[in-house]
Amino acid sequence: MASIRKNFGYNLALTLCNYLFPLVTYPYVSRVLGVERIGICNFVDGIVNYFILFCALGIASYGIRELAKCREDYDKRNYVFSNLIALNSITTIIALVALVSATLWIPSLQSYREFLWLGVLKLVCNMFLIEWFFQGIQEFKYITIRSVIVKLLFIACLFIFVHTKEDVIIYYGLTVGSKVLSAIINWSYSTKYRKLSFRHLNLRLFVAPILAFGYYRILTSMYTTFNIVFLGFSSGDVEVGYFTTATKLYGILLSVFTAFTTVMVPKVSELLASGEKERLQIIANKTFSVLSIVALPIIIVSLFCTEDIILLLSGPGYEGAYTPFRIVIFMLLIIGIEQIIIQQFLMASQSNISIVKISSIGAVVGITLNSLITPTFGAIGSAISWSLSELVVMFTGIYLVKKMLGIYLNGQMLVTNMLWSLLYVVPLSLVKYFDFGIWMNLILSGIVFVLLFLLINLKFNKNEVVEETVARFIPKLNRIIKFNK
Repeated sequence: MASIRKNFGYNLALTLCNYLFPLVTYPYVSRVLGVERIGICNFVDGIVNYFILFCALGIASYGIRELAKCREDYDKRNYVFSNLIALNSITTIIALVALVSATLWIPSLQSYREFLWLGVLKLVCNMFLIEWFFQGIQEFKYITIRSVIVKLLFIACLFIFVHTKEDVIIYYGLTVGSKVLSAIINWSYSTKYRKLSFRHLNLRLFVAPILAFGYYRILTSMYTTFNIVFLGFSSGDVEVGYFTTATKLYGILLSVFTAFTTVMVPKVSELLASGEKERLQIIANKTFSVLSIVALPIIIVSLFCTEDIILLLSGPGYEGAYTPFRIVIFMLLIIGIEQIIIQQFLMASQSNISIVKISSIGAVVGITLNSLITPTFGAIGSAISWSLSELVVMFTGIYLVKKMLGIYLNGQMLVTNMLWSLLYVVPLSLVKYFDFGIWMNLILSGIVFVLLFLLINLKFNKNEVVEETVARFIPKLNRIIKFNK
């Protein structure tokens, strides 16, 4: 359990780093570049990421799982790594030819050509990024430290070189450059843990599971990242700017729970192999408890503070992000439940058929809704399409995980936590009514959140997870106070 807690700490730090650094830079960038140029960067990056998605397939997800199994076996680790790199080389060449051809020949992309050439560099370097290798061998400490260093360099360069709207290409170049630098460092450092050899490969053994994971990721993108690309083509760069601004805070908040579910997968796999269903249900209850007691009040606070959050993040001119933000923030709960079901249980159980079913349903719903409502309603339509797709995926996943594994999510717990969350409404309504200004509104809302959260979960609802966390934290706090004295 200590190793899980340690890995969770590093993985949480890494995941937060990936989101908090953009949160630091985004208020500056959004004000300097403006909503249209922010939309251009996100639109182009969405296109490039699609090509990366196709060339990466399921290599990352499969690689993490397989490397975790042979973490202590050096020869087996090299064998798995070499086969995956060989396959990724082939898919990268195919994706590279496709992206270059699209850049040269698709008329609607001609005005973005300068950005897309930088995207080509990002596509090539993605093969050498191999984050999945370090996650598989559980080197979370290294990738956390490396990520922080690279992002600090990015921030320094950002403030040095980006000052006007015309610097938008420099901004995107720095974004790509940080990926290139990470890839160079990762590839060099990885030689300490592996040896690349193309002798005695058996690619056929790896193709089927990689395609299965890749199929899931590609279909999942049809109701997640696809909406950015479709929104750009159907409604323009400004609407993309509104939508991506609306999803910034949501991504940061979800990253905390993602870090927890990721490090729990090896433990769940172990329990599934031994058939310990009672302990699996306990894990499901605990993770669902953590999600519901945190997500529900955050959603309520975000709904009351929407204008202040968007103004703080982006400044004036992004009012079009208000409604999409209010829609998207509900996915903190919806996608959180999905992660418990899909990543923590179905993927760990290696149930590829169920994963394909879920992603197929989500893709059909996502594409259909985007086609019907996004061209008319822009960023709002894209937010609605994404939310409804995820809702369908969530209910499908709940049904499958109960049918296949006998694991259920406690609906009574959810209703109870919903009712307790209503206590946040009155004090937050008073803060909004008196309107003390952006900073003071957010500070007071944060204080309301913390005090009520502790009061509800320690005094009234008496949540086991919160009680355990506070019990561990207080002795450490006492030791710190004594040490300082």
